[in-house]
Amino acid sequence: MSKVEFEIIINPNFKIGIRNPEDTTISEALDNRLVNNQHFTMKWHDTSLRINYGTQIADGISDVVKMLEAIKKREERFVVTFPSQAFFETWICKIGKSNINVKWDSRDDYQSMTMKTDLFIKEWLKLLQQLRQVLIEAGYNGTNLVDFDLLENLERFY
Repeated sequence: MSKVEFEIIINPNFKIGIRNPEDTTISEALDNRLVNNQHFTMKWHDTSLRINYGTQIADGISDVVKMLEAIKKREERFVVTFPSQAFFETWICKIGKSNINVKWDSRDDYQSMTMKTDLFIKEWLKLLQQLRQVLIEAGYNGTNLVDFDLLENLERFY
């Protein structure tokens, strides 16, 4: 069996239910009991990590977008910190000609990842596109979520 370079395995059944009119941010929309029981999986090399859609990634969406923007700008080195209490991670990222290296600064037991930049972008966009679609299906959009623009025009990262 070959090692997986990097993959985000989305939950195809991920749903968030009906829009709560009090929600004003993506994080609030994703922070509910239904979402907090649903996960996606991040895999690299021989490591697999289950990440919760609500409590672990909801607060990090803006960080994922900033990371993709830094890659698009070809920043040589940048740091990404996922702020979630349950998934508090700091990644030190270095961009090469066609690869990206990600070192987990917050965990000594995780090896760094080096992969094709295109693959890394494609996998994160798969997750962001799913989040956008699920939010739209629940009735959320740029009118009722102040930060919904983070999930619009994702094609800009291709």
